[in-house]
Amino acid sequence: MPDYRRPLANLVFGFCRRVVAGEPGDTDYCDIVWKILADEVVLRIFEGRSDKEEAESDHNPSVETIVAFLAECAEAIEPGANDDDDEAELVGTFESHGPSSPHTAPHISSSFSSPLISRVQSDVHPDTGSSRSQSLHPSEDFTEHPIPGSSRMPPSRSYPIQALSALISIFSQLCFTPHTPPSNFDYVLAYILRVFENLTFLLVKAKSVRVRLATLQFLMRLRADRDHRLYFSDTGYDPEGQVASLSALINLVSPSDVVDAPPPPTLDAVSELRKARARARIPPSEREMMTSRDRGGRLSQSFSRNATSRSRSRVSRSALAGSGPRARTRVAMWRVPEQLLFSVDTVDTTSEILGTYDPSGPDGVVVLPISEYLFALLTILESEKSWDIMSYVLCHFPVQLANKHLFCGPKSRIVISKILNMLCLGVLEGGSFARSIERWPFSIKLRDAMHGLVYHTLSVLVSYKRYFDIKQRHLLVEVFLGGLSGQSATIICCLNALSISAFELQPSIIRYLSDILEKLFKIMSNPDMTVHILSFLSIVGSHPPLYSNFVEKDYKIVFGVALQYLQHHNRMTRTDSPDSPMSSWALSQHVRIMSYHLVYVWFLAVKLPDRPKYLGYITKQLLLANEGNEQVDDLTEVCFDWLARYTYASADPRPANSLLQDIVINHGSDSEGNGAPSLADTVASEKTWLLGNSVVTIRTLRKLGWIEILSRRPSGYTKFLGRLENVPLVGPGDVDPDMLTIPAVFLMDRDFSQACRPDAHADGTEEDREEQRRLVQDLLEQSENNPEDLNRPDSISGYVWSRTAPSQRRKDVAIDPSFFALQLSSYPNRLGPSNVRILVDSAVVLKFTANLDRMPVIDTHKVGIMYVAPGQTTEGEILRNTHGSPAYTNFLEGIGRLINLRGQIDVYAGGLDPDEDGEYAYAWWDDIGQILYHTATMMPSHPHDDHSTFKKRHIGNDFVRIVWNDSGIPYRFDTLATQFQFVNIVIEPHSVGHISAYSSSFHETEYFKVTVQRAEGMIEFAPVGHYKLVSAENLPLLVRQLSLLADWFAYVFSRTDGDTQRVEVRTNWQERLSAIRRFKDQQMKANAIDQKENGHESVDMESKDSILAQQAFRDFTSSF
Repeated sequence: MPDYRRPLANLVFGFCRRVVAGEPGDTDYCDIVWKILADEVVLRIFEGRSDKEEAESDHNPSVETIVAFLAECAEAIEPGANDDDDEAELVGTFESHGPSSPHTAPHISSSFSSPLISRVQSDVHPDTGSSRSQSLHPSEDFTEHPIPGSSRMPPSRSYPIQALSALISIFSQLCFTPHTPPSNFDYVLAYILRVFENLTFLLVKAKSVRVRLATLQFLMRLRADRDHRLYFSDTGYDPEGQVASLSALINLVSPSDVVDAPPPPTLDAVSELRKARARARIPPSEREMMTSRDRGGRLSQSFSRNATSRSRSRVSRSALAGSGPRARTRVAMWRVPEQLLFSVDTVDTTSEILGTYDPSGPDGVVVLPISEYLFALLTILESEKSWDIMSYVLCHFPVQLANKHLFCGPKSRIVISKILNMLCLGVLEGGSFARSIERWPFSIKLRDAMHGLVYHTLSVLVSYKRYFDIKQRHLLVEVFLGGLSGQSATIICCLNALSISAFELQPSIIRYLSDILEKLFKIMSNPDMTVHILSFLSIVGSHPPLYSNFVEKDYKIVFGVALQYLQHHNRMTRTDSPDSPMSSWALSQHVRIMSYHLVYVWFLAVKLPDRPKYLGYITKQLLLANEGNEQVDDLTEVCFDWLARYTYASADPRPANSLLQDIVINHGSDSEGNGAPSLADTVASEKTWLLGNSVVTIRTLRKLGWIEILSRRPSGYTKFLGRLENVPLVGPGDVDPDMLTIPAVFLMDRDFSQACRPDAHADGTEEDREEQRRLVQDLLEQSENNPEDLNRPDSISGYVWSRTAPSQRRKDVAIDPSFFALQLSSYPNRLGPSNVRILVDSAVVLKFTANLDRMPVIDTHKVGIMYVAPGQTTEGEILRNTHGSPAYTNFLEGIGRLINLRGQIDVYAGGLDPDEDGEYAYAWWDDIGQILYHTATMMPSHPHDDHSTFKKRHIGNDFVRIVWNDSGIPYRFDTLATQFQFVNIVIEPHSVGHISAYSSSFHETEYFKVTVQRAEGMIEFAPVGHYKLVSAENLPLLVRQLSLLADWFAYVFSRTDGDTQRVEVRTNWQERLSAIRRFKDQQMKANAIDQKENGHESVDMESKDSILAQQAFRDFTSSF
């Protein structure tokens, strides 16, 4: 076969040389000819004959000669093209080859394909045809979208582009085509490296911008899997739609794709949604301008030369930046969606002979010098003159950088460090980045566009922190700080980067945090911006080391940032204008709730002795936010109530049962353990008062001198248990001795609950508990001895008095609950029926307090967690998993505390039943909220439950789900069939690979990609942007904060019916406040007649002149 094939190849080579020489002839099918030449090179390399063995002549060129010829052709200037034609005509030829071939793989042009090539390939690759066909995507999986109004064949391309395509074909076939190891492996490898060197050289030195751009298209799609094996990525090279989003920032998304074009095939609904949002960011004016340039259809696929000339004629000379003497519109040479100028058959197929890094050392796999490619990109970023090349790098490089396994070598580390220095210094104030661009497109400014795109690259470089020294890390955070002065998109990008840096670059964040806070205080504006500011401050507030050096000024700035938005929100709400800048009512409600949440988080961060000094400032800001209202709103009222709780204490928001309480109150339980005594058996008397927004109940217990005070307020429930010292403590031998108090006090700090591992041995545990139960029971039995059995002396003559007055022993001591209340009151000031109201009907009080106690005193959240094993795609497979990878297990251990659900009282159980859903779960809580994680792998899979109904009834009803995706396949948003499809937080490796999913290698599990999938109509709210790379160490902390923010927003989104209804979203504390107010109003109406009969007049003690007049008594620190 070679003897018959080589003469044909030699003729083809001669034809190509004549085309390059400019000889006249038919060039309509030159694409096929150059493809044949590339295939011939591949075949000769695999045949094993070295260049020295080739009898080279003009009619029989060697492989080395052909490769050198192709490289020389690709470097040349395109014939008949000047700078303007090179730029203006590309859109007509560069992206018009996709629909011409029925064999096109998804998103890849196949203009080289033909029946001749198919026959040649079948002849010369008889042993590899099946492997190649398996790597190709079947055509039925992809529906071509023909160009509207265009049926002509695409024009043939210039020979530099065709030569480049041939080089790419040679490299792809040598690297990615599955085959048996060749005998001349070193010879094959040498040509792989030589072609790669040619490609990196052309990336910088090619004289045609189109050639350089096509080279970028290929090199930017190279990826490495978790084993560092190289592959060419096609459909999944931009799974989060970041390229489309960044391209939209500089108007490089086709307008027809924004408006009317049919959607390309996507992996799931979330990808479509992300791309739609990215397109929607194009301003309407720009959309109209771009549409006017393309009346016929897609600008990127069918833009004709006539349309190009029409668009140029409409732009004035003054509109062009750096255009020189010619006033011509700067036409983009690439747009999204792209069509490639080359064909790669083996897409998404890892190379069997080539890698990018070998962790085991230099004697392992052959390593591609990827650092040369990085150095070429560094050269472009430093001194590029072409807008098209620079913009392409900035829009695509962040996505490639997210594949960290591609750039692991020591040389790559050095170049990436240089790239960081160059970018940081280039965008700082007075920097020189992109100053060398000669011609800028219409309406694009250097700072807004180029610098804005750079921040996206820098945000990915945060995950490369091990490549940088401490000065470079500081420089990176300093650049993000400077970006807070840019446009909205730039500010959001920098805020998201700073949020991740709070975990990954803590020392640098600590250094610049004060400056960051001052900048944030100045840029508070609309909810779209504020939600990212509050998310950042919430994350910082969750890390005490970050604010360990804070002073009073810093804390006040944080409170000011949170409260500043409330003033803005209330003004917009009062005007109720249709032109209100609130782009989303759900988002504005979410930001409003999060503003108060931020006050709570940071107030708890202040040391307890220092909290009173901030109350005056917070009070004034809260009242300013309500200025113009007759009364403060419910959220503000709740905030004041919460501040009164935590200004002077850090007690829990709800009381817990103690051993002291069991001894003092429940001493009447029988020895058989048949239950606790009734309230009437333990309480001598009880009274309840309504004091403002609190319900205070005081009980005097039958145990002499003991009292119980219960205060129920909107923000919590407080209980005091104490003994009145005015009642003498009588010991044994006295009249009515107190046999309970002293031993009860000794036991008050002992508790039955113990923290233990779920798998720990229980040897001795049950015996210890039984001993404690016997101890308490013996104590209670002693205190309940029959009084007649005690040998008591005569109350008059049977005592020798010492150190106490006789009256203390000889009178009957009784206590009414009003006694204690009056001792703590401000009588006679500000008292009366309008402020303090006693409730007599104990049955009504008991019913009300029982209902109020069922309302949570903190925010409660429930979040699902699912593990997706390698290759799993269906709901049933995922829910039936009972374990995950080591990295997944480590993640669970960090996201919360392991709790035993059986008998759980204090922690919100999220509806889990230990008999059906497992005994253990992960939960996290603080003084503000609790999160219960419905973890699918911790719930039992019942044999009779084939559809995992028991698991799905919990996880399927959660608004937010955390998905640990080790499947190697993008997780579909609608994988779990449920009506509660709001937010998925997807965690997956930043590089693909199945076998390594269960690896415990630190290198493979060092970083993970975090993506937030949102339901349709949801505004972006999470501080991760398109995605973020997070270290395994900080992953649980970040995801916990994300799940909290996401559940809040999903709850708001649900209550507003998908952001379609303008309703106020209320918190648990607001509901408690409303319940107390309703009960208070009911009692006031019921007792209105009694008040008049008793001569009581209602007196309003508060000024109605102004909201700010309340500051004097709202700031309780002046009196307490």
